[in-house]
Amino acid sequence: MSTRSLMMRRRRNVKPIFAPTGRSPRRGQKNAFGFTLIEVLMAAAILAVGLMSVAALIARSSMQEVRSGHMSRAYFLMEDFLENATRAQYSAQAFRSLTDSATSRVIDGLGFSLNCTMAENTPVERCKEMTCILAWTSSGSHASARYVYVLSPKF
Repeated sequence: MSTRSLMMRRRRNVKPIFAPTGRSPRRGQKNAFGFTLIEVLMAAAILAVGLMSVAALIARSSMQEVRSGHMSRAYFLMEDFLENATRAQYSAQAFRSLTDSATSRVIDGLGFSLNCTMAENTPVERCKEMTCILAWTSSGSHASARYVYVLSPKF
């Protein structure tokens, strides 16, 4: 037998792995293939739970992104106030004039209020301890940040 006839015979006997086998078996017969309705419903339920959790994760992350933007604005507002107070350390007159203060500012439609109190000779003599509370309200939720800063005279 020639090599070519052997190759042709082998090709005829080889079946593809995923080839259809003709008609599907009837109900109750062995070797039935396909998915039952219960399997399809269970897969759909698992997929729905997964998609709902991804949607909740996206909603939560966008809320946290907005909150972090508010925190950044608050930080920059506080930093600006502290820089002005720090400049007062280099002048005797400006340092003595540092007192309690309260201010409000609206940035991008968000209202910030800053209340600062000064404590004299704290923690050491001639120093001032400034405690500032920065508060803001966004979409009905209230948030605040507290900063404590010690100013010492540099003159």
